Amino acid sequence: MTAPVRRRSSLILRWLLLYAALFSLLVGFVLALVSWTTLVRRESAADRQLQEEARRLQDQLVGRTETQMAAVVSRTAAGRTTLVMLATERREYLAGNLRAWPRLGDAPHGDTRTVPLHEFPLDDGDAGGAASGGAPAAPGGATDTKDEPPRARGTTLDLPGGYRLLVAREVTAARELRALVTASLLATLAITAVLGIGGGVVLSRRLSSRLEELSRNSQAILEGDLHRRMPVSPRGDEFDGMSESLNRMLDRIEDLMAGMRAVSESIAHDLRSPISRLRSRIEVALMQPPDAAAARAVLEETVRDIDHVLAMFNALLTIAVAESGAPRERFADVDLAAIAADAVETYEPAAEEKGLRLSLDAAGPVRLRGEPHLLAQALANLLDNAVKYVPSPGRVAVRVAADGVRARLEVADDGPGLPESFRERAFERFSRVEASRTTPGSGLGLSLVRAVARLHGGEVTLGDGRPGLVVGIELPLS
Repeated sequence: MTAPVRRRSSLILRWLLLYAALFSLLVGFVLALVSWTTLVRRESAADRQLQEEARRLQDQLVGRTETQMAAVVSRTAAGRTTLVMLATERREYLAGNLRAWPRLGDAPHGDTRTVPLHEFPLDDGDAGGAASGGAPAAPGGATDTKDEPPRARGTTLDLPGGYRLLVAREVTAARELRALVTASLLATLAITAVLGIGGGVVLSRRLSSRLEELSRNSQAILEGDLHRRMPVSPRGDEFDGMSESLNRMLDRIEDLMAGMRAVSESIAHDLRSPISRLRSRIEVALMQPPDAAAARAVLEETVRDIDHVLAMFNALLTIAVAESGAPRERFADVDLAAIAADAVETYEPAAEEKGLRLSLDAAGPVRLRGEPHLLAQALANLLDNAVKYVPSPGRVAVRVAADGVRARLEVADDGPGLPESFRERAFERFSRVEASRTTPGSGLGLSLVRAVARLHGGEVTLGDGRPGLVVGIELPLS
């Protein structure tokens, strides 16, 4: 049975919660900055307007009698939202729409251009002069039903003759707006935090469920179920991409393990015959009377069989090294056309001896990154097969070309070729056509060629030369 997946502290949840917290703080900061900046600018504009009005009214009252000043203040207060009060030196009411002198700081002395502002509460009898002598009520002052009294913001100015002037505006609505904005900010921040945390939890559970599914499948594979694969949904998201990569890796591992099993079986089968022949030949030689010529012939045949076994082991070792990817550390800039020219020059005497015409078609240098010895060995295997199986008179052509993206190395001949049904198994280790069983060989040539091509990020193709076989190696130039 598959072992249950052990629960761990969720890194996804921690990061999502951290992101939600940072996002909530950022949203709160931006909203607070925008809101408070708007309120401050609004209140600053109102304060400047009030200060300018106080200075204008002060300029109008300077040099007038008490009756004239009271008349100017009454006209100013009539039908306006500004709170104005003209009082004696002892702060006794003379004119205006504010009846009682509020509790605030001292007035500035003289005709100063800097008018300080004070905030003060309005009592029930402060505004509402109609009830106390005919002064008009301040807007909202006498009708406020809240427990907290309304508030005003203003300044006091000293006038010649000991008179005092108060100019103010009610700020109850502004304070309520500020409280409303503050409450809205806090509510928005709370909603953002709740949505962020809730979304983080939901998203974390969805991501964790996908990861747990991958973990369960991985655990099953570790326990021996090598046919298990990672789930892939039709959404095509990042998890599906990772699952597809893992599935390709598992397919590759399964292929390698199947190849290892096939290699083991093939080695056991293919080595049994030459080793058995060696032992039988040596036993027969030992049973015969001593004869130097016969012993020499036995030793020569034994050396040939041992060379065949060693060649088989060397080919298997080269395939294993190429499939491991280790030779990538030795990659260098190589000229594929030069490697082909050297290989053709090496096999040209053997081809002429068998009556074959070996040619090279390479328009110019074809440079790429690769391991030169393995590339040369792969081409040598293809030429060795062509020279071995193409009957005389025949033709073997080597072509090297590039299209700016990929390089192509071809070995074409007009020999018997490969049956269509066998081409899928041609790259399997120790795989040989029945007609070639009598020809010396191990069936590892094409396996080695494909291992070298895949090491370089390329692939091998088998085509029909009509007649003959065309083996193509495609390699990336970069």
